[in-house]
Amino acid sequence: MPPSLINNLRKVDRIIKDNQGQQVMDLSRYSFIAPPTLLPILQYMELHDIHKYRPHLATKSYLEKVLGKKKCTDTTIPLRKLKTFQYDDYFQVADRTELYLSDLTDEIVLLMHSHVDAQSVNVLFYEMLTNIYKHSYCENAYILCQKYPTVNTIDICIIDDGISIPGSFEQEGLEFTDDSEAIYEAINGRTTDKEKYNLHGRGLNTSANITSLGFGEEMLIASRNGVCTVNKKGVRTWKRKMPYIDGTFVTLRINTNKIKNIHEYIKHREYMKNEID
Repeated sequence: MPPSLINNLRKVDRIIKDNQGQQVMDLSRYSFIAPPTLLPILQYMELHDIHKYRPHLATKSYLEKVLGKKKCTDTTIPLRKLKTFQYDDYFQVADRTELYLSDLTDEIVLLMHSHVDAQSVNVLFYEMLTNIYKHSYCENAYILCQKYPTVNTIDICIIDDGISIPGSFEQEGLEFTDDSEAIYEAINGRTTDKEKYNLHGRGLNTSANITSLGFGEEMLIASRNGVCTVNKKGVRTWKRKMPYIDGTFVTLRINTNKIKNIHEYIKHREYMKNEID
């Protein structure tokens, strides 16, 4: 059975196909839309100049909260555009990212009522934002977070409209067989970073370690035509019924487990590829 994050992404594919060429995004068939579905849909709407949507009655209030039309509850951090910076020097990326991510970490901790491991969340944000600022060349990046109280987890969803992971590999002349393979290689630490600075961690590899091994949860990375999920068993690539992502989309699923030694997860780990769907 596919993990829930894959089912969420397959829902994106269905919604986009049902709404191609439309000026109003019809969401009225879906009584529940989680951020791993909603954020790629919102990006699709932005890229295709779709400014209206038709919600299901059960999701109307939630969507208004996510989009800032209503005050949010204590289970959601609404849609937010991330700051994007232009740098000539990698050390500036590191310094500015450190300053910016502390507020995001504080909000996640508040969302989980201070039970979440703040240090681990901070490192996750650092790795993901540094990846975006170093490699994506994006104009827009967004974050959306949702807590699920009944299962004590939270989804941290980040999307950008940059050149994508496969596009970054192509730009640097790195060979790969398909887009999912490029993502798999990136998870295992293959880098387009010519300077090979590792001031804090190893980008997607560190994020995968913390999410899958530290928290014991799952991570999803979708970029262009490629999709991978990571859990403690390894990386699985997905091909059927997957949407095209303009840029890169990542969902980090975490919980309230305490990670005793975060430095163990900054070390490089080679992930095996499991069954391909």
